[in-house]
Amino acid sequence: MKAASLLSTAALAALVASCTPYDETPPPTPGPDVAQNDPNAKPPGEGTEADPSIAGGTGTATDTPTPTAPPRTDDPTPPKPDPKPSMQVARPVPGKPGFVFSPFNNKLIDVKGIPSGTLVQDPTYPPEEKKYFRVP
Repeated sequence: MKAASLLSTAALAALVASCTPYDETPPPTPGPDVAQNDPNAKPPGEGTEADPSIAGGTGTATDTPTPTAPPRTDDPTPPKPDPKPSMQVARPVPGKPGFVFSPFNNKLIDVKGIPSGTLVQDPTYPPEEKKYFRVP
């Protein structure tokens, strides 16, 4: 009975020992930021001085600074350009509702009945030139 108890205890200990997670970090990928992923890498300019922990000094592991990667501020979505080209807006004629000055040649144009913000073609130019403006 004692041998069976000892055997089951040994089997249980072996089972527990085999279930311990194995922590293996993947190797760093080649590229410009390999030094940032390597915990043993030293920043440029360091490493020329003697390491006190190797030379038998009193240095501890907390004496060496750990390199930290700068926070990324890259915005993955660049600002979108305005899809509409900015159209010029005609100026209203003071004292004459329904009339505006053309933004291209300052001629008087009748826009009665056309809602505000509507894109219209300047009638003082031929259709080949296609000058447009918005009604104020």
